[in-house]
Amino acid sequence: MALLSLASNVTSESQLSAQANTLLAVRSTFSKLLNSGAVWAGLPILSGWLVRRPLHAFAAGIVASLLALVVHYGVGQLFGMFDETVWAGNRIWFALAVVMGGPLGVVGVVARAGGLPGSIARLVVPAGAIIEPFFRGMFSVPTLLPWPERVASVAAGVVLVATGIVGSAVLIRQRRKQHVAHRKSQHPGADRPHPNDIVR
Repeated sequence: MALLSLASNVTSESQLSAQANTLLAVRSTFSKLLNSGAVWAGLPILSGWLVRRPLHAFAAGIVASLLALVVHYGVGQLFGMFDETVWAGNRIWFALAVVMGGPLGVVGVVARAGGLPGSIARLVVPAGAIIEPFFRGMFSVPTLLPWPERVASVAAGVVLVATGIVGSAVLIRQRRKQHVAHRKSQHPGADRPHPNDIVR
C-alpha cells in the first residue's frame, strides 16, 4: 500500500505543464484514494485481525503503521521524490501512527470476533470512508484550483462514499444472515410445521 501510494504521486512533465490534464485528474483521483484516511486506517486494523490477540494486535497496529510510513517516505527519498526534510515535515503522521495504530489494531481483533461488537468493529473502515469526504470538504473544492484537482477531489469523494455504503450494506447483510443461522441452530425445529397444521 505504501508503494502504491507513493507511485500515485508520480507526476510527469506533461501533467505539470497542463498538457495532460485528463491523465493528471485520473492520477490525482487514485492518489487521493490511496492516501485517504480510511485506506491507511485499514492497515493496522488488518494487522490486528491477523494477529488475533489484543496486546499483540496493539503492537502490530503501531508497527504496521510506522513501517508503511518508513517505506513510503524512504523509497520516495531514494528515488529523489523527497528530500531529507520529508521526515521532519511529516512527523505528525508518525505521531498519529503511534497514537492511533494501537487502538486500530485492537479494532481488528474485535472485528474478527463474532457478536455485536465484532459487527460494529467491521464497520469502522466503511463508516470512515463515508464520513471522510464530508469531513475533508472533498465535495466543496475552491474554484480557484485547476479543474483536474477539483474533478479528482469530487471523484475520489464519490468513490469513497459509494464504497463505504456498499461495504456497510454487505457487512450488515452478512451479520443478519449469521444471526438467522444462529437462531436456527439454537431452535432447529422452529421452522418445521406442527402436525396439526399440515393440511391433508
